[in-house]
Amino acid sequence: MKSGHKTKLLTGLIISVAVTLAVTSSWNDSLIVDEIPHIGAGYSYLVKQDMRLNPEHPPLAKDLAAIPLLFLNLKKGAFETTFWLKDLNGQWEFGRKLIFGSGNNFELITRLSRLPLILFFVLSAIIVFVWAKKLYGDKAAFFALILFCFSSTVLAHSRFVTTDSAALFGVLSATYFFTRFLKNQDTKNLWFSGITLGIALLAKFSTFLLLPFFFVIAIAWIWFSRGKIFENPGEYLNVIKKTIFIFLIAFAVVWTVYGLQMLNYPAERQQSDTQQNLQTFGNRLLAEPVVWASDKSVLRPLAQYGLGLLMAAQRSAGGNTTYFLGEVSRFGWWYYFPIVYFIKEPLAWWGLALIAVLAISFQVKNLKFKVKSIRNWGQEYFTELAMLLWLAIYWYTSLRSTLNIGVRHLLPIYPFTVILVSGQLVKICYKFKKLLITCNLILITLLVWYIFENLYVNPYYLTYFNQTVGGPSGGYRYVVDSNLDWGQDLKRFADWVKKNNIPKIEFDYFGWADPYYYLGNRYEALNGTKYLNAVDFAAKNQTDGWLAVSVSFLQSSQGSPDQYKPVNYLWLQKHTPVTTIGNSIFVYKISY
Repeated sequence: MKSGHKTKLLTGLIISVAVTLAVTSSWNDSLIVDEIPHIGAGYSYLVKQDMRLNPEHPPLAKDLAAIPLLFLNLKKGAFETTFWLKDLNGQWEFGRKLIFGSGNNFELITRLSRLPLILFFVLSAIIVFVWAKKLYGDKAAFFALILFCFSSTVLAHSRFVTTDSAALFGVLSATYFFTRFLKNQDTKNLWFSGITLGIALLAKFSTFLLLPFFFVIAIAWIWFSRGKIFENPGEYLNVIKKTIFIFLIAFAVVWTVYGLQMLNYPAERQQSDTQQNLQTFGNRLLAEPVVWASDKSVLRPLAQYGLGLLMAAQRSAGGNTTYFLGEVSRFGWWYYFPIVYFIKEPLAWWGLALIAVLAISFQVKNLKFKVKSIRNWGQEYFTELAMLLWLAIYWYTSLRSTLNIGVRHLLPIYPFTVILVSGQLVKICYKFKKLLITCNLILITLLVWYIFENLYVNPYYLTYFNQTVGGPSGGYRYVVDSNLDWGQDLKRFADWVKKNNIPKIEFDYFGWADPYYYLGNRYEALNGTKYLNAVDFAAKNQTDGWLAVSVSFLQSSQGSPDQYKPVNYLWLQKHTPVTTIGNSIFVYKISY
């Protein structure tokens, strides 16, 4: 067999194994929080051509998820409710009604809607391999592919109907084609760059950062290849014009996709919805043009995109009440993402990253800091510099964000880090040829450890934490929400309750799936204000001492007395859980 065929076969095998792990690990996951509105909204876009629901997220991931549902002949009673007819963005209750309250098969909806989202993972894995191979060769390409495909974080979010894996793919593909365009500015590359940028903008609103990023690297490319601006003004003007044209192609893609899904969205309803959604938006210089354009026939699709962009910005600025390192706050912490990123990635990864940093230090040490040599170096390593610039931009915005609810928001940096690290790992082995066997042994050991961590945590990928915080079972002491508990274990919890023949149990569930449809009459709703303390529980409890709490709610009781805490489960600290379901639901049997 030729080496090219072997490469393709091995690449396909690695991706296929990862896809199998992704699909099978999610088989018993119940719908997570964000999937309820996303699935309902996506279905409404395709069935009704009306985008009144969930405008704060672009439609790409939701559309893909809804395509299989078109073949199920679903009952559409949700469209006859006030959630669709009258409410302003009644996405949560509409989605819940469609999936759980209309007589549809919610298990089938859950599984089928997730399958198309795997496409983002597969395409991203292919680009990671191809790009790493072009930059560093076959060895680095396989290293990067394995690091990407067996990342617990990447796999965790590749299985859900959310915008996170779509954003990863969008940023990766758009950057790949734009850097390729800069190096070869022909018509084909220009159009590919524009279309992939448009796809990225349809993936998640955070990808809007690609616009200033592309503009900066376009200028940088001309400087590295041509020199000072006053020496070659025509070169700069030409690349700026082409970059702007790429932006226009991208927004034409956005306009087309939005427009096709708004054909039956009444203009007066769109304007009314836009006004209400933006009534508390602070910067009226941005809000008013969007409101004005929302009933103009040609501009309506872009106005709807603008609405979502502003709503996403407002949500990010407003934060989200969550638990982190013993505190509860909605204002965020600047150190949130660095710490969460560290504890959510395997120690094997950090070992590989450290080796890569050492490899880079050797290169920088020998670099002569002269303008000419820096320009030559910039031409040779332009792609790496572009990746590093994206990492800097994205990390800067993440550190400033008050929306601290999950490492998933860092997914757009993952493909670049695995490519850069893999390239440096190969380089350092070539640097120390006399220690090649030792070097390879260290790298293989770390890589095997990395893969083992993935297989060990399966199927609970969302709950992965490294050993510095006690692994998956200890992470809840540090952080919760979508890092650990997103409502994914409701089905497993219901199976455990039935297996143990528990007649009735109180349950405070962090999620939007409906516990009644899994537990039936065994379920009794619980909330953090129902019992003041253990004595109050003993007096009022009607379930023979059984209760369960999602860990996000459990930890929201923590923190100093002056912090906002919507629940009170501090009294449960004196009790040991009977079991923990999937690391995210704590089950208690309290006897007095």
